[in-house]
Parts: sequence; structure tokens; C-alpha cells
Amino acid sequence: MEERVASVADLSDGEMRIVMVDGKKTLLARVDGRYYAMAARCPHWGGPLEEGLLHGPRLMCPWHKAVFDVRDGLLEPPALDTVRQFRVRVAGDDVFVDRAASPEVATGVAPDERRQEEGPTDQRTFVVIGGGAAGAMAVEQLRASGYTGRIVLVSAEDRWPYDRPNLSKDFLTGKLESKWLPLREPAFYDSLGIERRHAMVTELDVAGKTLRLSRGDEIKADAVLVATGSRARRLPVEGGALSGVFTLRSWGDAEALVSAAESARKAVVVGASFIGMETAASLVERGIDVTVVAPESVAFELILGSAVGAVIQRHHERRGTRFALGRGVARFLGDAAVHGVELEDGTALEADLVVVGIGVQPATDFVMGVERDHDGGLPVDASLLVAPGVWAAGDVARYRESQTGRQVRVEHWRLAEQQGRAAARAMLGAREPFAAVPFFWTQHFDLRVGYAGVGLGWDDHFVCGDLGSSAFTAIYTMGGEVVAACGTQDDELSAFLELATLGDLPTVAELRGRQRAGFPDRLLGRRVAG
Repeated sequence: MEERVASVADLSDGEMRIVMVDGKKTLLARVDGRYYAMAARCPHWGGPLEEGLLHGPRLMCPWHKAVFDVRDGLLEPPALDTVRQFRVRVAGDDVFVDRAASPEVATGVAPDERRQEEGPTDQRTFVVIGGGAAGAMAVEQLRASGYTGRIVLVSAEDRWPYDRPNLSKDFLTGKLESKWLPLREPAFYDSLGIERRHAMVTELDVAGKTLRLSRGDEIKADAVLVATGSRARRLPVEGGALSGVFTLRSWGDAEALVSAAESARKAVVVGASFIGMETAASLVERGIDVTVVAPESVAFELILGSAVGAVIQRHHERRGTRFALGRGVARFLGDAAVHGVELEDGTALEADLVVVGIGVQPATDFVMGVERDHDGGLPVDASLLVAPGVWAAGDVARYRESQTGRQVRVEHWRLAEQQGRAAARAMLGAREPFAAVPFFWTQHFDLRVGYAGVGLGWDDHFVCGDLGSSAFTAIYTMGGEVVAACGTQDDELSAFLELATLGDLPTVAELRGRQRAGFPDRLLGRRVAG
């Protein structure tokens, strides 16, 4: 049943608003003189799309930056499904919307019924190594792009792909139940004909595209995607193998940590960057007395700078997180189980559990026949190709970043999803260069901070906004060029991503000294100017 929701003059091009249709919030947008209607919430985690950025037909979710085409669906993850769309009819000056004209569920890829009924029509075998963000998106994109051959997903974990970023956030606090972690139901992968093998790849012969598995069997592939992600680093100190000393990388790691946290009173978190600080916040929310230990003088100092890091650290301190910074760990104390941490200056901290969050390293030891980087990364070309017939995506891939031209290896969930999709298309013959701009988010109690761009190696930064009120955008520069932005202002970060994608970021001179960074204003100017 359709309802009248607006007059044609109510919105200008590039504007959107919430309207009610059948008692439900619906987003109405106008692009190039035409009206479009869709669900008002992002299908990822429910972000309010009316607060997002609409630029041309591209609509960006304000929270995690999924991008949709208001005309026909999904463009960029982390959303896996397109936003539901509804029929719009314009009659004279009136705009009508019919919610019943859309299917109840919209997915990013539909099962191939011909393949299910007749079997594979393509005799090739494509192997995806790794069941994380990149691997999950790759297998879906292969089917979405029309590939009907065999797909084997080899994973060291006996699970289908799941939402790894939430392990250190809501899952660890206990707010998110296990049932919400899987990205898809097993039946979804069954419907696509994805064959999952629970095994470690002990060797990948790149030249022969042959995989040897931990169970002793081999797979000969026509194309291979290496998407194994990273493994958590451990501290090479006495007591590192004691019971109660954890790293946090996998679902199993998180379950073990949750179990230990149920009876813990005191915890030490080693590491004052993303995993360490998110874990600290989650354990504090569970009522545990937490001390963060790190060699830096301020949390996040090396990555975000001391001023921004201090904002997040103060937010922690107000909620009870303790800090022992400027010192490293000498050893973990205990016999069979850890009961404390001794710092380099002799200070002893009591601990019922310890979490080591000091970064990760690419899981690529099994890749044979190509030269790995000093940190284990795999150099790739513009289409993420490692060598003929072998691609890499996610944490393991060192690629040329389009915005800065630098060779980088980025460990972000959203970028891994984007690379997984791009690599899948490349495996099927597409040669477009990978050009997405990185974005990630981090959560600390009720403070969400986003980071857009590649600021690794920035040589200067300044702040627009008010650090004192935690309403700010920090601008990072390299050689006098804007390369990244970080902060709490969703609209600023969305606009930065869009402008960086367009290659039209403001100059440092245009941004310095401003109360707001002005990224949305620049997009508005482009729209008005046509």
C-alpha cells in the first residue's frame, strides 16, 4: 500500500529526510531530480542512514562507513547486504512510497540456482586461504560475479566467518551474545556451494598453485587467494607461557578470556594501542580492576599522537582504568598460573589474568616461491596479484596505496573486506587497480573514534574542534599533504573518505586554524557548483 510522503519541492538534489510509511521510518532521498526510498537503518549494525553522507547517488553510513547506491544497492562493506529499497511514484506534485514493493530480505549475493540444480558449469577450482574478512567477502564476490566452479575455503578455525572486531568490544563485555558473531548462517554458504576445509595450510607452492594441508592432503588450484590475516605477537619474557596469559585474536581466544574474566578481580593489559585499550575498556565494564602497561608515555602516542591519545586515556581514567606507562614488562610472575606482572623498574602488579595486546604479524610462513617483506607481508601489484594465479588480500597484502602512492600493509577489517571483493573480481579477469581509502573505528566505553586514510609515518598533525569536549577531528600530514583524519565527528570522517576517494582533499593551509575541518562544506560546494 503506497502513501503520500512529500511534495516534489520538499527536497533539493542531494537532500534526504525521514518519512513514515506504514508506520515505519523510511529514508527518502533526491538525486538528479529523482526520488528514492529505502530502509532508514544500515543493514550492518543499524546505523541511522539519515545522519550519513549523501554525495551524488552514494550514501555512506555514519558509523562504519558502508556505502550504498540509493538507486540500486550496496557498493562498499562492512555491510554485507544492500539496503532495502522501495518503489517511488511521482504524480503531479506528490511523492508516493510503497514499502510492500520490496522483498523482505535483501542480500548482497543470491544463490545461483542453475549451479545448484545442474552442478558446476566451470571446471576450475578456486581456493581461498583464510576465513576472515577478506576470505568471507571473496567467496561471496566470486559467486556474485558469476563464477560457477568449485570454491574451497580453507580455514585454521573450525568456524564460518565471524565478526572479529567485536571480540574486544561488546562480546568481551558480555553485551553481545555468541549468536550475533557469525557473518552469515552456515546455510547461506551451503546455498552458494562453498566447501569449507578445517585445516592449516603447511605449504603453498606459488608456482604450482598447490596447497599442502596439515592433514596431509593436497589441493591443486587454478587460482588462489591468500587471506590468512595475522597472528598475535607474544612477549618474549619469562612466564609468557603461564596459564592466565592471553592474547586476543580469535573467537576461541575471546571465549577463553571471557571464562577467565568471570572470576578475575585484577587484570593487567600489556599494550596501549587498539586491541589493548579496547580490551581494557571491556574488562573494566565487567567490573575488573585493570592496569594498562606500555612503554609509551601516553596511550596511542605513536599512532594518533599524544594529544589525541590523551583524550582517550582520560576517558579511560574517568571510568577506572589505571595506567603504568613509560615502562615495559620484565617478566610474568607465577608458578603454573600467572599472579602478577613485574615491570622493568621493579614494580610488581597483581593480576588474576594478563592480556598481551602488542600488535600482530602476517600469517604467511607457509607461502613458498615468492619473497616476503621484512615483516612477512606479501608484495602485490595494483590488482592484488602476488604471482601468476595467486592473489593476496587483507593483513598480509603490501600494496600501493592510491592516495599517497606509498607501499603499505594495512590491518583494518573494512579494508580487508574491500580487498577480498577486489581480489575475487581480479581472479575472474578484472584488472582494475585497488584504490579504496582505509577506514577503521575503535570503541572505548561510550567514546567511538574513527580513523580515515593512511597516516602511517605522518610527520605533523593538528586538531580541528575541541579536544576537551571530545568533539574533534585531527588532521595528519606527510610532507605538507593531508593523508589522514581521526576523531569523533562522523560527518567529518565520512566527508574525508569521500574526498580522498575523489582525490580532492583540502590543503593543509585550508584546514589549519579552523574550528571544524570543513570537509562537508567542500562536498557541499562541489554539489552546488555541479
